[in-house]
Amino acid sequence: MEQTAVPMEQTAVLITGCSSGIGLGLAARLAADPARRFKVFATMRDLAKGERLRERLGGGCPETLELLQLDVTDPRSLAAATRRVLGQRLDVLGVPFNSIYCASKFAVEGLCESLAVVLRPFNIHVTLVECGPVRTGFLQNLQRADPEGSELQGLDADTQRLYRRYLRHCRGLFRDAAQEVEEVLQVFLDAIGTPCPPLRCVTTQLFAPLARLKLASPDGSDYVRAMHDFVFGPDEDGGDQP
Repeated sequence: MEQTAVPMEQTAVLITGCSSGIGLGLAARLAADPARRFKVFATMRDLAKGERLRERLGGGCPETLELLQLDVTDPRSLAAATRRVLGQRLDVLGVPFNSIYCASKFAVEGLCESLAVVLRPFNIHVTLVECGPVRTGFLQNLQRADPEGSELQGLDADTQRLYRRYLRHCRGLFRDAAQEVEEVLQVFLDAIGTPCPPLRCVTTQLFAPLARLKLASPDGSDYVRAMHDFVFGPDEDGGDQP
């Protein structure tokens, strides 16, 4: 007797920030899956930028890709996107990585840690994919705030010098240690394809010594000192010391 293959149920994936970088790469990779295992809801603030994603897919994949307008800072945009996916099972939520920037990441980490504990009895797994520097538009966006430009006019000279040192650090880090998007995507794909993924997956061991120092230094002073030297470099004769 000839058996008819039962179609595989698609895994629904919601990814934010799909107009460029990791979000764009991950959405394209999943939507182009040969077995059509994923239904991707690719969100971005400006849907006009969705053309890059369509081009990556050759203009196809209507069964595996849906573009959604979403600005996470706009309650009306959030409500509209929620209504669109309401009633559909969502299997994977992808939120593709500086004080405010770091604060937002700490908030996501705290949320995910708490959810992982609460959702464990329901067999729902929460995973943080923690990236280092990746070759995206992040550095270019960061450098728009030029100390000589209008955005930072009026700041004292010490703060401007400190910011310049920070930019030098970022340029060097992205030049010497940045990963390619495709390399990072594999970590996301491995996590999505694992039945019981871990709470944390890292894409690079670059920051492992600093991460270990957080636990080894109970009062945090050794970590703060090491992180300062890592980001700003050691002070020389107090020249750049505020």
